[in-house]
Amino acid sequence: MSKFIVAIDVGTTGTKAMVLSDKGDVLGAGYGEYGCEYPHPNWVEQNADYLTEMTFKACKEAIDKANVPAESIACVAFSTQRATFGFVGDDGKMLNNRLYGWQDNRAASVIGEITSKIDGGELYAISGMPVTPTFSVEKIYWVMKNDPDTYNKAKYIVMMPDYIMYRFGADDFYTEVTNGCCSGMVDVFTLQWSDRIIDALGIDKRKLPKLVNPSTKVGEVTKEVSELTGLPVGTPIITGTGDQQCAALGAGVIEDGFASLTLGTAGLLVVGSKTLDLRKSPGLMAPSSGMLGLFELEGIQLGAASSYRWIRDVLAEVEVEAGRKTGVDPYVLMEKHIEASKPGSNGIVFLPYLTGAGYPTWNPDTKGVFAGLKFSNNKSDLIRAVMEGITLEAKDMYEAMKTSDVTIQSLTITGGATKSPAWRQMIADMFDAEIKVLKVPDATIIGAAILGAVGVGLYKDAAEAVENMVEVSYTLTPIEENVKKYNEVYQVYRALYQTLIENGVFTKLSSL
Repeated sequence: MSKFIVAIDVGTTGTKAMVLSDKGDVLGAGYGEYGCEYPHPNWVEQNADYLTEMTFKACKEAIDKANVPAESIACVAFSTQRATFGFVGDDGKMLNNRLYGWQDNRAASVIGEITSKIDGGELYAISGMPVTPTFSVEKIYWVMKNDPDTYNKAKYIVMMPDYIMYRFGADDFYTEVTNGCCSGMVDVFTLQWSDRIIDALGIDKRKLPKLVNPSTKVGEVTKEVSELTGLPVGTPIITGTGDQQCAALGAGVIEDGFASLTLGTAGLLVVGSKTLDLRKSPGLMAPSSGMLGLFELEGIQLGAASSYRWIRDVLAEVEVEAGRKTGVDPYVLMEKHIEASKPGSNGIVFLPYLTGAGYPTWNPDTKGVFAGLKFSNNKSDLIRAVMEGITLEAKDMYEAMKTSDVTIQSLTITGGATKSPAWRQMIADMFDAEIKVLKVPDATIIGAAILGAVGVGLYKDAAEAVENMVEVSYTLTPIEENVKKYNEVYQVYRALYQTLIENGVFTKLSSL
């Protein structure tokens, strides 16, 4: 009998679940949407129970649509947003029902105190994570200082997937180590909790779960969860890894110089590397790949497709309403605006820093900016400018990587945004590079399925699973005329950012 893998991607704004064959074919898909909460400026939180409920919903929807025999489901495996975490009490419940989101910047106020206890360069040299409010360790320190009651009540400090797996039936809380790298507390070279970082910041190591490798069985689906998800009782729960490590695996990034660009809630340019010299990669994230033995050099843009969702919600009410009535995705309807404008958005340049800037500047004070507005501009220009601004930030990461001696031999695009034909071509034009387009663009799901398949012995290792489950649909080439135009737009983008930084405009905007 054929075996199927249920792969679940628990993202920032929703959970996708799919039932896949051992060849990477999709038999059924489900989705559960949720949002973030913003109780104070720069704070980003999520409702842990509702997120879990929507994850159960997505799973059940996928299994119902797939309609495969229950006994043929080999496992469930997870891809999850990284650096999002929470505090669990003695009863196994999330304290305050609160997950601290990776986009949360509250820890900006304690960065100076953290670096007085452990030098930022040393922290980066151990963990491979830049010192920034994005990662977990900085926010954990903030909670210790500003909400000690929550910290002291916690039995465990858990990464978000630890909690999700526990709710599915894991027999304890486990931190999958390659996802755990993005906590900022794991030594990227030894793949153990770093005593140097933990001790320097006064974190109680007893609160940290046991580290396990990807493709590890951590429990089985319970009867209660079976009824909520459609997963058979006893289904093995297999550790995946963080969403971007999964996306890289799902894009075939298993060798030196192979790269993927993922445009989802966050944007990640990921390059595989067999060796790691952090002296050459300032500002880059450098976790372990989900395929142990390979490192990933990652440039991250914090807003990415979240900015496009924002412009959908703010400016595309007509398309959203039409989508409700017709069942057509509003993003598909928005394509007409991209086509109605033209490269360069009729003179508008958008800086997509709605939640701060990531690599290479790591500046939490930056804000989104429309520049070049004229009476002749219209809705289509604004929508296209947002898509271009997100892609310009991705190009900026690529240009910065090249100065760090990072060589990209092959580039594959992934993520929800790359389902857009216009956006795919835009990436090829801005990067002036051939790009590979996957048969299944949801590479995070494929990556989770790869690790699940290895965990239950369908494949001997991740490399064999990638060979069997990852398929490139076609290669896209740049359009010379557009390349020239976007080179001009990129120079304006860079000059605009530098001018605002040099004149302290972002800082002044933050103070308003």
